[in-house]
Amino acid sequence: MKRKILITGGTGFVGNALLRELDANGYELHALARATSDKRTLEDLEITWYPGDLTDAESLDRAVAAVCAAAGDEGAWLVHCAALISYRSADGEQQEAVNFGGTRSVLEAAERHGMQRVVHVSSVVGVGFARGDEVLDEDSTFNGNDVHCDYTRTKRAAEEFALSKAAALDLRVVNPGAIFGPVFGESNTTRFLRSVARRKLGPVAPPGGLSVLGVRDTARGIRLALERGRTGRRYLLVESYMTNAELFRLAQKKLGVPAVPFTMPSALWPLVVLGSRVVDAVKPASLATPQALRMLGLKFRYTSARAREELGWDPVPFDEVLDETIEHCRARGML
Repeated sequence: MKRKILITGGTGFVGNALLRELDANGYELHALARATSDKRTLEDLEITWYPGDLTDAESLDRAVAAVCAAAGDEGAWLVHCAALISYRSADGEQQEAVNFGGTRSVLEAAERHGMQRVVHVSSVVGVGFARGDEVLDEDSTFNGNDVHCDYTRTKRAAEEFALSKAAALDLRVVNPGAIFGPVFGESNTTRFLRSVARRKLGPVAPPGGLSVLGVRDTARGIRLALERGRTGRRYLLVESYMTNAELFRLAQKKLGVPAVPFTMPSALWPLVVLGSRVVDAVKPASLATPQALRMLGLKFRYTSARAREELGWDPVPFDEVLDETIEHCRARGML
């Protein structure tokens, strides 16, 4: 018998790759999706779909109950992958409802109906950001509230709630970094690469940096956490760290456009953020928001030693991930 597994966020960037990873490894797929979600890129997989929304607790309960009942004594597993990623000033309340409220509802339903094992997909932003040259791990002291970012705040709160249910749900957490890879619609990846290709990034890079990985490696890390992870443990999923300038230069080289000449000094970046706040107050931004710019000034540097040692996770070098991403986007006219 195949293990029955329920995925939230199955039609998203990570969810799509995760369903394929689980299908290739012999799982019976069940997924939650909103009525408006586009399932066409997953038509080649055998998936039982359940209508639902993270802001609708009853729909979550129905889906969890159905999968657990179908699994019987064998027990079902759950990956809670869905979330709202936004840095817009107006989206704080919605992120509270989706990222925290939705996590609480789906995990309470999982506990109520006897879900056997759970992976909660969080983010590296729930761990904090590095100061100076430090490298953070799963046990680093959280300092993310200093960022005043709704995404960071709600993802951290959701993760803390999830970990409070660790014993009851045999729950473990994964914290992916900045994810790149083949996409089938508009995403942060396509927007970034398009900006590079059209030479819209300007001559100065933000002073921060980020830890990166591929979407398929993210999916593999989630599966390995399900199969090999320890109850109550967090697993950082990152392949390597790059400054924003290094990432910009690498993408520009691969896309054949002139490189960013220098990085904005850290001491001056708060002035850029302040200016964006003034503009945002008059005309709310959708991309270069104050929260987004504040995050671009920070160093999100982590080690994935625990995931590599405990899970046997071995990600593909990011250079190869970026090549594949660009080739995929070019083939589909996204650039």
